[in-house]
Amino acid sequence: MLTDLHVENFRVFDQEVHLRLRPITVLIGRNSAGKSSILKFLLMLQQSLGANEGEFLAPEGDRVHLGAFADLRNSVRKRRKLRFQLRFRTTDLPSRPERAMLDAVKSQTPTTDPITNKTELRITVEDLRNQTMIEREEADYTIDTTVSYSAKIGQKGSHSVKARMGDDVLFHQFTENLQTAQFLQFPIQANDPVKSLKGFWTDRFLMPVRREISSWRHLSPIREESQRAIVTSSPPQDSVGQMGEYAMPHLQRIYNAKGTEADFVFRHMSEVAGVSSIRFESSMKGYLAHAQGTNRLTNAESYLSDFGFGVSQCLPIFVQGVLMRENQLLMVEQPEAQLHPTAQLEMGSFFAELWSERKVMSLIETHSSQIVLRLRRLVANGSLSPNDVSLAYIHVSDDGMPAIKNLDINDAGNLEKGLPMEFFGADITEGLHLRAKK
Repeated sequence: MLTDLHVENFRVFDQEVHLRLRPITVLIGRNSAGKSSILKFLLMLQQSLGANEGEFLAPEGDRVHLGAFADLRNSVRKRRKLRFQLRFRTTDLPSRPERAMLDAVKSQTPTTDPITNKTELRITVEDLRNQTMIEREEADYTIDTTVSYSAKIGQKGSHSVKARMGDDVLFHQFTENLQTAQFLQFPIQANDPVKSLKGFWTDRFLMPVRREISSWRHLSPIREESQRAIVTSSPPQDSVGQMGEYAMPHLQRIYNAKGTEADFVFRHMSEVAGVSSIRFESSMKGYLAHAQGTNRLTNAESYLSDFGFGVSQCLPIFVQGVLMRENQLLMVEQPEAQLHPTAQLEMGSFFAELWSERKVMSLIETHSSQIVLRLRRLVANGSLSPNDVSLAYIHVSDDGMPAIKNLDINDAGNLEKGLPMEFFGADITEGLHLRAKK
């Protein structure tokens, strides 16, 4: 679970900013304040996992298009280095026997046979089969990185990954040679068998954070409009696509399975979009399908694509939510798009239940006061814990620099002081001006 992000000298952020992440994290702020920059930074890290050899960070890829790496630095002072830190908490760890093997490898010195010139490394590992295993051990990972915005990208900087369990350091990997390293991948020296063996076991400890970052899913602010005819070819296994282009084939599979996933999706389709039921009809020997839905208010039936743009905007969010696994992160931009204010309230309930029922985290970029209001109400009535929700207010500080203020919601549902009145209270302010004219 990603818990903290620190980033400095990236796009609008010249000075270091800190984003605190909780099961439900809401990014709020004016247009062009930097909300999207946070999401794009995370997407850049994700696509950097599969970058070409020799490319430490990949600003251009299938997840996000940011142009040339050197252009990502803040344009005000144009300092030379990008710095960032990520912190994770995870129970996805190597087993205790694997950790014992790594400790043994690290502590032994190899010997070389003078006759055969073969290097030998002997290790002794305690038999752990009869020991009581501690279930779901938890570790904290910290990734610290500095990358130079130089002409020769990736040749200067440092990259460090450390994992701790309490006061014990499970492993620590560090390099200043970014020319051969990649994000979360350290080169293994194959010409040295001992270092290769140590590198193999160390690499095993990097897998949890690689898996988590790879599992992030993102929905862009404009999702594709639903089509009347649905091509039933196999979509990506666990993704609706960034624009929701694979949502309908996944929805048909979920509908046919008729399990808890279907119940979850269709409940929120009804509450948010007013679609009380859905049925699919196949044509062209099953290669095409058509989805019809029932309007909850009028009981009229029509093709799902004819329900309005709001349905096509929220449906991919619901489908992607049920495709996620526990503690994975769903990033959604403007989930309130094309939704009535009352429906926006229900969208807030969706994100709350996505965590409380399915343990899926969400990072929401929104301008909707209604979503925040519903989350506050759910904290107040005990459906959510105050520690489940964090609001990140991105704004320009008094010194003219973009900053992030992480705000809490207390157990009474009250929002911590720190937002200007006009941010979510513009309607009240406007009404007061109107009253003053009478």
